[in-house]
Amino acid sequence: MKKLFLLILGLIFVLGSVFIFLTRTSEIEKKIKIIQINGTVVEVEIADTLDLREKGLSDRISLKQGKGILFVFDTSAQYGFWMKDMNFPIDIVWIDEKFNVVDIDKGVSPETFPQVFRPDQEVKYVLELPAGYTNQHLIDIGTMVQF
Repeated sequence: MKKLFLLILGLIFVLGSVFIFLTRTSEIEKKIKIIQINGTVVEVEIADTLDLREKGLSDRISLKQGKGILFVFDTSAQYGFWMKDMNFPIDIVWIDEKFNVVDIDKGVSPETFPQVFRPDQEVKYVLELPAGYTNQHLIDIGTMVQF
């Protein structure tokens, strides 16, 4: 009887773990979108919650070309970003509510921490890309982003 109880308990644990894994995987998949910027397709992770925005790219080893993270805010403001727990340099693209690039900080390195980077004007979106990406793809102030 005790063995049967432990077997059932173990089965419940395994099935619960599988369910949690599949649910989280599906949440992650929902958070990945494709955007176009200056004719270039970029696969972005969406950071639209406080937890996701706070985490950002921290503690990652790298960011592949053609990939990025898009921070989405509820309202426009001059949000500050820093390089805490970052391991590689990035380009920070500041985007207003009309989807126009209004500022860019290029090649921001982890060594700049604790410096805080802010756009020159209010933005609703912030796109982080691998360092040099904006130069390679001629992304500049005034470029339109398509979501």
